[in-house]
Parts: sequence; C-alpha cells; structure tokens
Amino acid sequence: MKKNIKKLFLKYTIPGIIGMMVTSLYVVVDGIFIGKAVGSNGLAAVNMVEAVISFSFALNIMIATGSSTIIAIKMGEKKNHEASKVFTFFVLMLILVAGGVSFFFLKFSEQTASFLGATGILKIMVIEYMKIIMYFNIFFMGTYFLEIFVRTNGRPTYSMSALIIGGVLNIILDYIFVIYLGYGLKGAAYATGISQVVASTILIIDFFRNDSQLKFVKPDFSINLLMRGIANGCSEFVSEISLGFIIFIFNLVIIKEIGNIGVSAFSIINYINTVVFAILLGVSQGIQPIISYSLGADEKYVIRGIFNLAIKTVFIIGIVAFTSMFIFNEKIIGTFSDNKELLTFTSKAAKIYCFAYFFNGINMVMSAYFTAIDNAKLSALISALRGIIFVTIGITIFPMIWGIDGIWFTMPIAEVLTALIGYKFIKRCKILNPDDSTTLTV
Repeated sequence: MKKNIKKLFLKYTIPGIIGMMVTSLYVVVDGIFIGKAVGSNGLAAVNMVEAVISFSFALNIMIATGSSTIIAIKMGEKKNHEASKVFTFFVLMLILVAGGVSFFFLKFSEQTASFLGATGILKIMVIEYMKIIMYFNIFFMGTYFLEIFVRTNGRPTYSMSALIIGGVLNIILDYIFVIYLGYGLKGAAYATGISQVVASTILIIDFFRNDSQLKFVKPDFSINLLMRGIANGCSEFVSEISLGFIIFIFNLVIIKEIGNIGVSAFSIINYINTVVFAILLGVSQGIQPIISYSLGADEKYVIRGIFNLAIKTVFIIGIVAFTSMFIFNEKIIGTFSDNKELLTFTSKAAKIYCFAYFFNGINMVMSAYFTAIDNAKLSALISALRGIIFVTIGITIFPMIWGIDGIWFTMPIAEVLTALIGYKFIKRCKILNPDDSTTLTV
C-alpha cells in the first residue's frame, strides 16, 4: 500500500515550520526589545555575538543532523534498539561539546570580543551578552538537538509544542527583564537562556515514555560511529558556520566602509532573515527524517514525492518573503528602531538583500536531501558554495563595482550561482531520476 505523500509531508513540515518560527522568536523578540530599550549599539552588540552563537550552533547541528540520518535509517530498517544506542551515544557527545564551547568563550571572552571587531562601549556590551549566553549554552544546543529527535521519534507535534512554550515564555521574560526591570542587554540574555532551559526539559521528557521508539540505553562508544555522524553532518556544519562567517566578514567590511550604522542595519536585516530562514529550515529539516527513513525502507517513490513538494513549497515561501520585504520593508524595519536615519539606510539595503529569498530555500532543500541520503560531500559542497566561497568572492569584488550596494548584492548572487550548480547534481541523482542513464549512483 502506497503512502499518502502530501499527508506525510504536511505531518512533518508544518510542525517543523511552526517550531522553527517559534525558535526564531527567541532572536527576533530580543532584537525588538533591545532595539527599543537599549538602542542601535545593543543591536550591533547582539549581531556580533551571533557569530559566536553560529559557531556553537554549527557544532550542534552537525552532531544532530549527522546522527539523525544514521538513526532514521536504522528505524526504517526496524532496528530501534540499535537506533537508541546511537542516540544515547550522540547525546553524550553533545554534552561534551557544549561544555567545551562554553568553557572556551567564557575564558577568552575579552579576546573573542576584540577578534569580532568590538571596541569601547560596544566591546563591554558584547562581553556581557556573550557570557550569559554561554552559561546557558548546553540548553541552547540541547533544545535544537532534542527537537530533531523528537520528530525522528514520530512526535513532530510534541516537539512543536515544546518550542512554542519556550517561545512564549521568552517573550514574557523579555518584557519583564528588559522593559519592566530595566536590565537591558543582560535581561534579554537571561530571558532567552531561561526559556531554553524550559524547552529542553520538556523535550527530554518525551524519551522516557514507555512507547518511545528512542530511549536512553547503554551506548557503544565508537570512534567510527562518531566520524560517520560528523561526516553526515558536515554540510549542515558548513551551512551554519557560514552564517557566522557571513556575519563576521560582513561586519568587518561594513565597519570599514560604512561604520556603526551599517552594522546596526545589517543586524536588523539578520533579524528579518531569522524568520524567513526559520520557515525554510522547517521545511528542509522536516523532510530529512522522511527521506532517511524511506531510504532505509527502500521506498524511493516517497523520496521523489517529498523532494518535489519541498522544492515547490520553499519557492512559494521565497516569493511571499520577497514580496513582503520589498513592499512593507519600512514597516517591518520600524519594528526594531525609531531612528529615521537607520530606517532609511536599512530599507534601501534590505530591498537588495531580499532577492536572495528566491533561492535560499531551494539550496537548503538540496543540501538537506543529500544529507538525508547519506551523501555528505555534495551536501557540504552546496553549503560551502552559498555560505563561504561565493560570499568571499562577492564581498571582495562587488563593493569595488557597485560601491556600498555591492555589499548587499553579495548574498543574492551567491544563492543564484549555488542553485545553478546544485541543480546539475540533482538532475544526475539516480534516486530522483531513475530513468536517466546519466544519473549518479548516490
């Protein structure tokens, strides 16, 4: 009996989209409160710390997605106990990595702030915000990690509910700490941290259910398993680390060419991107467990159907995001700041930057697909092209051609070029194109 592909797609992607959107509220709500209560320097400080958070999250997403592919394939093969052993092993690895990251950035917070380009009052704000975030880092990483496996465990609605609870709590605590108590940047960091503690606690409870397919069991410690998980997740690591790299290199160029107002403008654009990317990520990550499970169960028709639906969905989302940003950009940007100069500057930049939305999702889905079928090399290549290689080339060349506007043209052009290359690999993929004699065996 064939599965209802549309129903399966909606079952996993809708909770994924809602869950990721709620997660994005952690960042966006902080930005709104910080912009109104602390000002443009607060926005700039948080934007600089985002490079650090992206590095931490990159390690997290590498471990989570890399191991989830292995686990979902085993579950598709009906080997749930083996899947549980792998799951427990990678939970322990996550704890070790999270602790190491926190220790490093707490010990070298001042050096990190200087490396990020912060000086004067901005440096003080960066250190303050970064330290508090690092105290809660295990929960930041844990929430995302556990959310993926609750979905893999067949409970996408539960994972969505946990993230919604954490998101609503974050909004409430932001108001209390930042506005009512006047704790400023420090209050925003505590609000986000506490909400992550609550969300991760709710998520971890799911694995103690009697009917849970994934349970905490005695793991087998294996270097080969660890290396396989890292290899599978390396593309997501590259993709996420590239976000930190983009923020870092853009900040350096912007500070040199424009100054603090440019960094503040880029910060607002990143807050808006957070919402758009969260929706697209909800789709791309929502399809991963389906594709991996279907690969293990040898249901290739499901893989083809899910992939095609995902591409159509993210393209429509991209059109809506672009249209909204192009038409209503001043109203959207005004949510973060009342500064007229900043509003005008950011509005012009955002109208150029938002052209990237047409291809963001397509590239995310292609990368997620190759990860899900255990082809880490192609997935990593797509991530590296859109996030590091083309960005580095563009940010170096385009400002010399178009001036300041060239900075904002970098991302749209990087996404277009990556989509063209990724399309060639997709056309040669045997699973998606079984009748094509030129297909690759992947």
